[in-house]
Amino acid sequence: MQHFVAEENRLERSPDIEDLKGAFSRLPSGVVVITSTSACGEFAGATVSSFTSLSFKPPLVVFGLAQSSATLSAILSHGHFAAHVVAEPHQDLAMRFASSGTDKFNGVDFKLSPFGVPLLTQFDTYFQCTLERAQPTGDHQLLVGRVLDVSLAGRNATPVAWLQRSFHVCERVTAL
Repeated sequence: MQHFVAEENRLERSPDIEDLKGAFSRLPSGVVVITSTSACGEFAGATVSSFTSLSFKPPLVVFGLAQSSATLSAILSHGHFAAHVVAEPHQDLAMRFASSGTDKFNGVDFKLSPFGVPLLTQFDTYFQCTLERAQPTGDHQLLVGRVLDVSLAGRNATPVAWLQRSFHVCERVTAL
């Protein structure tokens, strides 16, 4: 089996950042709102489009957060987080949690999980997780979480995908 080994002295090119963002905007992705609690008890949250399943045995998920993220700090200190799957009725909340410098939880209904993490009651589907590992990677950290519990509420809202820097409703296509 071969393993890739980077040459430390080789000259690497990087694409233009706007071209890179444009290319990634053409890749549809699901969106989640991540919530946690900081070491001093403050609630933190962020919207993420990099969340995905990593393993079923054990049940693991993976996502990235910016090194400067208050939500990253909360997860690293608290060790638990929740990931809420964004559906059609949650688009405004997802945009709110994507912003910085605001009280994201002001006026938002939530309850505390047994792990002390805010669970946003408007969401049908969420994962409750404990942090397995964090790996600094570029300007982000890659986080791996072990799923402790899931919620599948009966409302069954229409899912959305993030594509070309906006939400798009996902509709089932029936066979012709």
